[in-house]
Amino acid sequence: MLLLKKRGLLIFWCILLLDCYFIISGNDSSRWVSKGLLIPILGSYVFLNAKKNFHQTTKLFVFFSLLCAWLGDLLLLKEGEFYFMAGMGFFMCFHLLIAITFFRFQKLKLAKCQNAVIATGVYVFLCYRLFKFLHDGIVDYKAALIVYAACMGLMVIAVFNQLESGIRKLNAVNFFIPAAILFVISDATLALQKFKFFNENYLSIIVMLAYGYSMSLFSDGFSKILKGA
Repeated sequence: MLLLKKRGLLIFWCILLLDCYFIISGNDSSRWVSKGLLIPILGSYVFLNAKKNFHQTTKLFVFFSLLCAWLGDLLLLKEGEFYFMAGMGFFMCFHLLIAITFFRFQKLKLAKCQNAVIATGVYVFLCYRLFKFLHDGIVDYKAALIVYAACMGLMVIAVFNQLESGIRKLNAVNFFIPAAILFVISDATLALQKFKFFNENYLSIIVMLAYGYSMSLFSDGFSKILKGA
């Protein structure tokens, strides 16, 4: 446990790189172990470093958001549309829980939401361009993808809204904003792979590295909040 507390992020990156190797080598069965370990390692790092009886409600939101990400990871390892949609559903819950967590820290105020408005505008434009580019391939999934994009958009808005908080602005800049951007990059790349460039396996590496980096930043940021740093 002490090793996870002190070196949890390093262990996470070693397992993430191993998972990328399994992708390259086509060893899908081993990914149940490598990918399945990623979120539990991050969760252990976050909660082993957290202060007792501190930010109890935030701990619950972080725990359930990581649980949703873990279940989403496992479901997306399975082939088939049901598992894809179920995995997407759990990641929608992840985005909503993260958004609620950040809105609890800093409420959205119309008089002080310039950063959130700019981020929303950029995000909506990028989603529009991606949907337009993938138009023919996403006909059957369009409604679900719009709902998913809206949930992720709420997470992006909530994260950028932290720039209005003097207390958490530094953590937002160092951890949460890069994490949100990387998550958007990961999901956009996954959409390109699933609906347009079906046989480009190198895209799976980009998806995992961007996703892994995003989750490590989220976890590092939350660990600092939960231990009062």
